[in-house]
Amino acid sequence: MSVATSYIDLKTQIKALEEQAEAARKSELKAIIEDIKLKISAYGIGVKDLGFASKASPLKLPNGEKRTAKQINSVAKPKISVPPKYRSADEAKTWSGRGISPRWVTAYVQEGGKLADLLINR
Repeated sequence: MSVATSYIDLKTQIKALEEQAEAARKSELKAIIEDIKLKISAYGIGVKDLGFASKASPLKLPNGEKRTAKQINSVAKPKISVPPKYRSADEAKTWSGRGISPRWVTAYVQEGGKLADLLINR
């Protein structure tokens, strides 16, 4: 018959094994990373091939709720209203001057107009 092992002895053995496993992981990690880098280089593997860029992985919030990084970032950044810098000739449309220019601005410039002509405060 085997001798019964106490709970405390088992917990001590578990802790020792966990420390041993972590030490083995650390010692093997460098060689594994080098092997992975070699294979990525040899086969021309990219982020999309590995599936990292195709799906947003859910992140756990402190309350246990899951959100993607995009959802978290969109909540964290408030929209800042910028006053308009340019106004259309018919004064119906405005543009702040940030981001991609609207179609009416692009059309005006392509027709030979100058962006400076559309400035609100000349």
